[in-house]
Amino acid sequence: MRPLTLSFYFQVFVCAALWGSAFPVIKLSYEALAIEGFGERMLFAGLRFTLAGLLIVPFCRSSVLETARQAPRGLLVWVILGQTVFQYVFFYYALSVSSGTLGALLAGGGSFWWMLLAPFLLKTPAPNAKQWGLIVLCSVGIGVAVYAPGAGSGQVAIGAASFLLASLSGAFGAIGLKKLSAFHGSRAITSISLFVGGLVLALLGVGGWQGFWQDLGPGAVWVLLYLAFLSATAFTLWNRLIEQYSVNVLSAYRFLIPLCGVLESALFVPGESVGIGIVLGGALILGSLYGMSRIENARV
Repeated sequence: MRPLTLSFYFQVFVCAALWGSAFPVIKLSYEALAIEGFGERMLFAGLRFTLAGLLIVPFCRSSVLETARQAPRGLLVWVILGQTVFQYVFFYYALSVSSGTLGALLAGGGSFWWMLLAPFLLKTPAPNAKQWGLIVLCSVGIGVAVYAPGAGSGQVAIGAASFLLASLSGAFGAIGLKKLSAFHGSRAITSISLFVGGLVLALLGVGGWQGFWQDLGPGAVWVLLYLAFLSATAFTLWNRLIEQYSVNVLSAYRFLIPLCGVLESALFVPGESVGIGIVLGGALILGSLYGMSRIENARV
């Protein structure tokens, strides 16, 4: 197992801060850019990821086109569908019906999906007794958070289910990338996943094209550029870490993402507040994630 260096911690923190900012930025964009309905949301997401995929191309060490030709089709489709398409169909819908604060907190569920799926799909060690206890504690925290999430949370049950499905899809995609990166560079794979996944999302949103383009202005362009930069940077760093470190180690350090997301959403999204459920449930979730990180770090 590779030792965890200062560079590792820096990259994890950058990913967490960037992904955490996505919750309030997208939530605010729905109102500021008058994004309504499934079609406009998917087109907005599709443009973001297509542009992000293009931004990564100049930094790829291997040819993106050559990687697309040589990579096993099944694994490549697995990554595209899991890490981009299905994850963000659920994610963008969840943000439209619920709060960024709740979504940021539930993003931590991805760590536990990883822990549960990796033994079956990557043949990694199964969770031990302590880890199972922490998984149960995290589940209790999710229940508490959903029960009393605070003002501005919208349709809590539907939103929570969609956020959890988004994190499940992302976990599947990350495991597929772990398999694929053993043979091909993670940057090229990330570029393909974001670009092709973005095109699929844009096609899913074809019904909202007219309304989206009518409301497109300088503000929308700047938001799309920022979100594309966010995705290109965070996914490139994170997928490179997936290539270098075990899924279990990385899943433990994902606890920083909900922490950053909750803080940034509570600070920047008007009308959202942190309810007692978010405070108590968040403490249980983040505490269990931190405990998981200590267990995994001790193995390194």
